[in-house]
Amino acid sequence: MKLIEKTPKRSICVIANCPAIFETDRDTYVVIGKQLSSKDALNLLKGRVGPGETAVEFPKELLQNIFSDKP
Repeated sequence: MKLIEKTPKRSICVIANCPAIFETDRDTYVVIGKQLSSKDALNLLKGRVGPGETAVEFPKELLQNIFSDKP
């Protein structure tokens, strides 16, 4: 798999623990964010997160600016 970072410049950080978004050569996106740990939110997603999947949370800005800002 090839990953091309699409994270807006103002959201990129030089250490780990930062949300990020990547485009792949498989017509998909990979998103890095905090694993959802709120029990209320997890209950709302019950039955939607399948085997091998996880729910992540990241700032709106990450997607709002993905196409208007070059990494």
